[in-house]
Amino acid sequence: MSLWAFVILDGKIVDTDRVAATTTGRKGELIDLWYSGKRHDFGGNLQAVIRPDGLPVWISAVEPGSTHDLTAAHTRPRGAVRGRRPGLADP
Repeated sequence: MSLWAFVILDGKIVDTDRVAATTTGRKGELIDLWYSGKRHDFGGNLQAVIRPDGLPVWISAVEPGSTHDLTAAHTRPRGAVRGRRPGLADP
């Protein structure tokens, strides 16, 4: 495996059919788990670690669309990339 000066962490909301699941939002109201406020549509959140030349090194399992990119990156273990436990977005 080559070493790179940096990698790119990026998130993408992908279209999905509506799934009947709810959760409690930050303000305490009931929200649809798979609804993305960022896209104003239903979808799943994928995170990817990408090499500087654009080749993906790792792609996460899908998270509900209501999960913010930084939240998904903080909770996703870095172990998928390097064998360590802190989240991908942690220093």
